[in-house]
Amino acid sequence: MSSRRRALDLISHSPEQTRSFGARLGRLARPGDVYLLRGPLGSGKTALTQGIARGLGVEGYVQSPTFTLAAEHPARSADGSGVTLYHLDLYRLESPGEVETFGYDEYLDDPHGIVVIEWPERAEAAMPEAFMLIELEHLADAKRRLVLEPHGERYVTLVEELRAEVVGVRRGTAPAGD
Repeated sequence: MSSRRRALDLISHSPEQTRSFGARLGRLARPGDVYLLRGPLGSGKTALTQGIARGLGVEGYVQSPTFTLAAEHPARSADGSGVTLYHLDLYRLESPGEVETFGYDEYLDDPHGIVVIEWPERAEAAMPEAFMLIELEHLADAKRRLVLEPHGERYVTLVEELRAEVVGVRRGTAPAGD
């Protein structure tokens, strides 16, 4: 089965709806998960990350760590265990080798971490074997397309869980539960 066939394709009509979907994803996240967010400036990557943080119970404001490359947020997974949300923004990297300059591997190797990476194409050679790729596309003013493409069995299962949650949700409405 191709990964495109397993992909989940969604439309968000507002930044809050993007955050709401992210919160669903955050509630299903497990330690060790890696989410790669790919899309142009203004496509909703940070709004989606804010939602993931919300779903993980992160307190405080989450913003993109464009200048620091990484931010750490204490969080809680669905089973109540303590985890750390690592939010990486690779936009400012100018060469793939720069990924080694700020502890990138340590973030990915933390067994109690959940990693969200904006601009993953800046470090393509350093990506893990399994991950969820989320492509974000600007369609109109506040309207965005999100395509979740699983890479690895954990993420195929996650897409199916998400698909089951959003089936029956009317077009143009935020998913229930947030």
